[in-house]
Amino acid sequence: MAKQSTGYTVLQLSLHWLIVLLVLFQLIFGEDMGRYNYFLRSGQDVTPLLTGYYLHVGVGIAVLVLTLFRLGLRLAVGVPPSVPGPTLQVRAGEALHYLFYLMLIVTPITGLLAQYVDMGTFGEIHSANKPVFILLILIHAAAALYHHFVLKDSTLRRMMVPGTR
Repeated sequence: MAKQSTGYTVLQLSLHWLIVLLVLFQLIFGEDMGRYNYFLRSGQDVTPLLTGYYLHVGVGIAVLVLTLFRLGLRLAVGVPPSVPGPTLQVRAGEALHYLFYLMLIVTPITGLLAQYVDMGTFGEIHSANKPVFILLILIHAAAALYHHFVLKDSTLRRMMVPGTR
């Protein structure tokens, strides 16, 4: 069970926003991986795509490592309690966070397995994660804006200002 804290630390918030940026980078620029793998399988020259390949793999590994570090930090330092609200709303928010953590771990692992073990099976799983990520991001952003502008609670502010409950 994770400890509870009075607010997120600077490190926790920094990791959150760094991972956000890295995931957005992957979603925007990750399409070149499909071309790279197609070129590779068809015997074409992949040299022009190598920079994108190494960036995608490197950023994916960074997402995995930073996510694991963030989870460890969450267990060590804790997180503030959920903003009070209807039970279903609070549970949905918690479920969304667990799904994000699952995706942030499974997606880089399936990407690595696709590259180094079996492109077919793991590549399909890895590719299927993109629309799931986009959907989770849209739900997450919409919920944060709903909390901020409609409910007028501290949910969004505490992701921007360290120590905010």
